[in-house]
Amino acid sequence: MSTVGRALVTWEQFLQWPDPEPGFHHELQNGEVVLVAPPRPLHLLVQSVLVEWLTKEAAERGRGDKEFPYRPAKDLQFWSADVAYVPKEDWRQMRGDEYPVYAPPLVVEVLSPSNRKTKIAEQRTLSFAAGTKEFWVIDTEKRAIQVFARDGKERSYDFNDTVPVSVLPGSSLILSRLLKD
Repeated sequence: MSTVGRALVTWEQFLQWPDPEPGFHHELQNGEVVLVAPPRPLHLLVQSVLVEWLTKEAAERGRGDKEFPYRPAKDLQFWSADVAYVPKEDWRQMRGDEYPVYAPPLVVEVLSPSNRKTKIAEQRTLSFAAGTKEFWVIDTEKRAIQVFARDGKERSYDFNDTVPVSVLPGSSLILSRLLKD
């Protein structure tokens, strides 16, 4: 019995990949090009509220962004964070047209039907290796959030809790705000 393998797509090949249909985007996950569907309405709401809160809370220190593309490794990897916090200094260093090897200090993934536990775990591992300090997984169905720290600590919260935000010292998010609007 023989096995048919897939050819891995390099970073250079990925840069030449054809654009997807409007609303979709591509990610490069371990050398495999993945077509990602647009987020659903609840997902968009949580993203928008969190980006607005992060940007306001950070004041002049940085800002939140949604569907933030990042490259946590030199080759075979290009991901989009549902929400990311990026400090002002990092934004200054990303003024060119090239994607540097970089992962934001805070990466937030809002679970959706296309998320697999293995995909989230792989993204978390790569993000931490590239400099992420905190990785959040928000489950709107269970109304819960898991917060993973780079040092391996993990904390779970429900939507009635307040979550300290380590990348913004002194800040904490009341989770119920995510579904308030």
